[in-house]
Amino acid sequence: MPNNPTGKIRTPFSICCFDSVSGIISLVIVSPLMVYGYLRSLFISNCAFESVYIKGSSTQVIELLQFSYNGWYKKLPILLNLIKGDIAIIGAPTEFVLTDINTAPVSDKQKPNQNIKPGLMSMEQLNALTGLHFEDSANALTKAHSNLARYLMAIVRSLVLRAAMALFFSHTPKSSKSISLFGISLNNWTMQQLLDEILLQCQKSSASAVSLNVELPRSKASSANTPSNQSAGMQQYAFINADCLNISTQNEHYRQCLQQSQRIFADGIGLRVACLSKGEALRANLNGTDLFPRLCQLAAQQELSIYMLGGAADVAQTAAQNMQACYPNLKIAGTHHGYFNTAANSQDNQQVIQAINSVNADILLVAMGAPTQELWLAQNKSQLNCAIGIGVGGLFDFYSNRIKRAPLWLRQMGLEWTFRLLQEPTRMWKRYIIGNPVFLYRVWRENRQLKKRITQQSTPQKTNTQQGTPLTDAQLTTQLQAQLGKANRRQAELPSFDCKRANVRRAQFDLAMRCSKAAKRSLDLVGAAILLLLLSPIFALTAIAIKVSSRGPVLYSQPRCGLYNRPFTMWKFRSMYQDADKRLTALASNNEMNGGVIFKMKADPRITFIGRCIRKTSIDELPQLWNVLKGEMSLVGPRPALISEVEQYKQHHRNRLAVKPGITCIWQVSGRSTIPFEQQVELDIEYIYKQSLVADLWLLLKTIPAVIFARGAY
Repeated sequence: MPNNPTGKIRTPFSICCFDSVSGIISLVIVSPLMVYGYLRSLFISNCAFESVYIKGSSTQVIELLQFSYNGWYKKLPILLNLIKGDIAIIGAPTEFVLTDINTAPVSDKQKPNQNIKPGLMSMEQLNALTGLHFEDSANALTKAHSNLARYLMAIVRSLVLRAAMALFFSHTPKSSKSISLFGISLNNWTMQQLLDEILLQCQKSSASAVSLNVELPRSKASSANTPSNQSAGMQQYAFINADCLNISTQNEHYRQCLQQSQRIFADGIGLRVACLSKGEALRANLNGTDLFPRLCQLAAQQELSIYMLGGAADVAQTAAQNMQACYPNLKIAGTHHGYFNTAANSQDNQQVIQAINSVNADILLVAMGAPTQELWLAQNKSQLNCAIGIGVGGLFDFYSNRIKRAPLWLRQMGLEWTFRLLQEPTRMWKRYIIGNPVFLYRVWRENRQLKKRITQQSTPQKTNTQQGTPLTDAQLTTQLQAQLGKANRRQAELPSFDCKRANVRRAQFDLAMRCSKAAKRSLDLVGAAILLLLLSPIFALTAIAIKVSSRGPVLYSQPRCGLYNRPFTMWKFRSMYQDADKRLTALASNNEMNGGVIFKMKADPRITFIGRCIRKTSIDELPQLWNVLKGEMSLVGPRPALISEVEQYKQHHRNRLAVKPGITCIWQVSGRSTIPFEQQVELDIEYIYKQSLVADLWLLLKTIPAVIFARGAY
């Protein structure tokens, strides 16, 4: 990122250009929706636009335009601010100003990324999607704005995560205090809640120890062998991921250990997906590796001590030294490797417990890996005098710089496990390649069993309550009528008909239909004009190829049936020899299209070599963009039929003529010529009844791969 004398952050010119160009392209694509929003806003109120004010970069205030109606497209005018350079695609969080742009107070308070423009999306939102609220979003945003490549990667990450959430989880999940998975209750907390709870438990433990020492005689207190705060009991915390839950389904002892732990926190994208499948959202992705530096900072501020148990020789000690270099006031009560005999009555185990108790550590971190660390804590917590014992996995390896951790951008995608797999493929392949799909299958099976149980509980039981014998449907109906009581028809009142409300609803429906037609026509005009301009080189090359390869005109016109069976002249690039229509009668017996209405033949001898190429890629249909501009056709709609084909239509086939014919349609992107005629009619009629501007845009996008890969074309 460019430096300047004032030390302020400046966004590179390439990023500003990318934002403006992206805004222009987006504005062209959604221009029909803009027209719809503008007209609807005018109909509802006298003013089409309204203004909101937000804090911009430095101390400026930005005026954002939006439509005055409340609907899906209300905020589309914000693209104008993106084009002008007021905002960015990825930028600082939006802060609203509740005052006019000319009277807004100017604040001299410096904030992180003060000189980075607000964005349509922010790093805070990106981190929130994978539960990383506690990460330094300001630093990540600064890196994203350092060059165009990082900026594009941040946009891709945000769009992919948003698309995945919208595609697989359409309903907004709730956020409960606890979530049950495989019979294990997870505490749905934020990182700050976890740190506050740790501090609270340490303070309670200290207060309990002080009161106990005051009550006991000094001589007994000094000679007692039991821990001074044993009465309070050590709190056991656990972080679990998909692999831990897989282990719990096979190891009953470990499962009971987790169920008896005071706090359990979810770690990893697997558990996040599992909770979302149950309609629950995890507030944060919590694990020992992310907790450790924040815990060390808290311990340094509150004068708490930490004991680190686990890892290879000197690994815990190196990690402790590295953290003390970051937090000079941090007190590490002691360290010990994890390679000792963990049996309850073994001499090694008792010596480790005695070493921990002798230093009166507040917090014990055990890094032995799951399930060993949780089982060891559960086995020995009655002998330990620490306030809290936490199983933290392999974090000592990360903070001793023995193993490198995945970068933040990969963790933002929920793909930290891929980095670990690449680091240690021989050790991790079974956990991730096999374990992750198995875990998702178990979640799906649990959800299915839960739904089945709920359905069974809500279904009325067809049994006689007195004798326990099954009842017939007639007996069940009689029983329900007796329970509910007979309706008193004499006192029943006819529902009132609100004529005024009905007229308003009819007017709203008529307006919506008119706006929909206007938006569709706007899309046709804008889309056809842009495509004609962009594809003009292809038009020229195709015309030259047709003229050189065979005799006859470049363009071919043919009468087709349009809206309400009105005939019009449809244009195409000529893909057949001149005598193709005369040779059709001789080839009629070779028709490969089921139904007999439309003639289709894969090896049609009437098609020229160039014609076969342009048919495969649908280039022969491009001149119909002129028909779209004239209003005879639409970009999306049933394909225009020949007059001779319409004469063979049955009554229900004629429903296809209720809308303008189109260049592309639903069956063209679903199989094209391979779909039987009757199924084509069904798909066209379904489109007519469900058509919308969004559906048209979606079909146009799906047409691109269908054309590129030539699926079903001949």
